[in-house]
Amino acid sequence: MKLSEQEIKPVWDEVARLIGDAVMQLRHRGEVLSVESLTQHLTQQLAACHDIEHRILLGAAINMLKNSK
Repeated sequence: MKLSEQEIKPVWDEVARLIGDAVMQLRHRGEVLSVESLTQHLTQQLAACHDIEHRILLGAAINMLKNSK
């Protein structure tokens, strides 16, 4: 299955929003901001999430961060 750029852009926008929200939450708490802390924060959200679509987006965000190292 191949998706067009128009189909995939909203997904990546949502993934970027999730990462941005995690950055703001960590900053607000005064925690150290790093790829590891972001990944850990998103992993905790993933563990608490039961919505399949949201879990997929969180997984994509985590993978994006892990692959950026």
